[in-house]
Amino acid sequence: MGLNTVASNLISKTFANTLVSGLTLSQSATWVKRPAGTYAPLTGAMTQTESNVSIDAVELAYSTSEILASGGAIRNMDRRIMVKPVTGLDIEDSAGDSITIGSRTYNVLSVSRSLLGTTELVWDCQCR
Repeated sequence: MGLNTVASNLISKTFANTLVSGLTLSQSATWVKRPAGTYAPLTGAMTQTESNVSIDAVELAYSTSEILASGGAIRNMDRRIMVKPVTGLDIEDSAGDSITIGSRTYNVLSVSRSLLGTTELVWDCQCR
């Protein structure tokens, strides 16, 4: 079994909450995708179509050292939300997107892909 397979299995078990019995890290959440709107010159209105995608997410706080080292890019109340990659969800242009976990909704500021070779393991999202 290769390293990519082992890493993928560990990540899958973490998001399925089966890695350690009794340990719940991952939660069901919703990624709200808001692509750029379309301008209708006749009406002067913008139209925007949202789509909701079910995701598995782990919500974390940033450490004090990460906040200080960011030079102001990360604020004290920002959250790191780790997301299990979802096929068909385009995260390249995530401006305007949001993630809802329970009753809390966070705006996605940036997304970094964590890769092991060509295997996409997790999306690391900075949210506010």
